Amino acid sequence: MPYMRHHNNRNSGGGLIGFLMGCLAGILFGAVLGVLMAPHRGDITRRKLARRAGEKRDQVVEKVEDLMVHRSEEEDGDEAANH
Repeated sequence: MPYMRHHNNRNSGGGLIGFLMGCLAGILFGAVLGVLMAPHRGDITRRKLARRAGEKRDQVVEKVEDLMVHRSEEEDGDEAANH
């Protein structure tokens, strides 16, 4: 005979409120730790992030351009082979 758990007809809303309060506490705790343990001041961190974002953007643009050139070369080769 399989195990059957009998539940009281409790309101599960209390569990949801507890979960949401735990999430809120975790977010606040993480934000406080992030501010306290940040290696640099905010303006320096923002400058570093902006520079890295610009570098990554340039890398993505370069890869997309390489893919476009490679695709156009393949299309040119396919058209030459079909004629």
